[in-house]
Amino acid sequence: MRLTKQRLNTILANMRIIIPAGLEKELLAEYGHPVANEGGYVIEYTEQDVYEQLRKRLRPYQSN
Repeated sequence: MRLTKQRLNTILANMRIIIPAGLEKELLAEYGHPVANEGGYVIEYTEQDVYEQLRKRLRPYQSN
């Protein structure tokens, strides 16, 4: 799964979170493109991987 700006905005709206523009760019750069492993094979993150990493990274921005 590749993270798109639209998908990220949907996730943020559902979680009711506002994040800095710099973090948004960082997340899109990291999860919006396929990744090449050490052997040169291109792999993609699974949907679960992306959501789990976003959950961890966005936790500090959630209101209590």
